[in-house]
Amino acid sequence: MIAGLPASGEIDDDVILRCPGCRMRIPRPGGTSGERSRRRTAAFSLAALALFPLAVTLPVMRVERLGHAHETGILDGAAMLIRDGEAWLGLVVLFCSVAIPIFKLCGLLFLSTPRIRAAAATRVLIWRLVEWSGRWGMLDVLLVASIVALVKIGDLVSIEPGIGAIVFTAMVFLSLIAAMSFDPHEVRMELSHD
Repeated sequence: MIAGLPASGEIDDDVILRCPGCRMRIPRPGGTSGERSRRRTAAFSLAALALFPLAVTLPVMRVERLGHAHETGILDGAAMLIRDGEAWLGLVVLFCSVAIPIFKLCGLLFLSTPRIRAAAATRVLIWRLVEWSGRWGMLDVLLVASIVALVKIGDLVSIEPGIGAIVFTAMVFLSLIAAMSFDPHEVRMELSHD
């Protein structure tokens, strides 16, 4: 039983539900605003997932050094770092650019699909992991910027963004919109109803 609710669990239609933690208004279970939130989240997640294969395989940057040009994508770059003895750096790029985004998008899609049945505690855990992953999703961008700053010495090295950088940026942008459009109160309401 939730504090302040009658023992029957029925709530009058004129009562406004508020989250006890943040005082934000909570939509009623099965309401249209929760459904719209889930649909938007699912649409943005699917769009980002559709861009994901291109984002990690297309060339992200073109490096020209002493007349030799080389284009590399995220997966190629991570494999090259591992092969060249920089395993920790390659694994960080793989984790932050491949594992975290795919987990975040699949988690959001899972949470926004009401036909997938799961225990409310599982859904809350997935939401918390999605929130946690958002903090680490941009670590690779900082890492690449640091590498570019270290490698670019004067005019000896020229680094230009590739088409993959645009696609990856679009995928990250859609991922951020998907996360922002999801209403976490939906997960909490499911927990309170179980």
